[in-house]
Amino acid sequence: MSSQTLQLNILELCLCAELPQTVVLEIVEHGIVEPSGPTPEQWLFDASALAIVKRAFRLQADLQIEWAGVALALQLLDELEHLRAENSHLRRRLSRFEQP
Repeated sequence: MSSQTLQLNILELCLCAELPQTVVLEIVEHGIVEPSGPTPEQWLFDASALAIVKRAFRLQADLQIEWAGVALALQLLDELEHLRAENSHLRRRLSRFEQP
């Protein structure tokens, strides 16, 4: 069984995300996504980067905040999602000990 992962170069990412390359460069510059490769021409992005890039652009466009704020907002949203999952897991474990 093969375990291949989807990788996109910058042009493919821009095409899939429907964004200009300048926007993707800004997103990378602010550490929102981290491609592999030394130069933009050699960058490769994994499949999760596409979703992150789209989400980052929507936040920036909808809220009219700077990219540094977008990076912080995405970090906080990820942390919130993690905490909610952990809370759900702990509630399921606790329910086993509660009396009906």
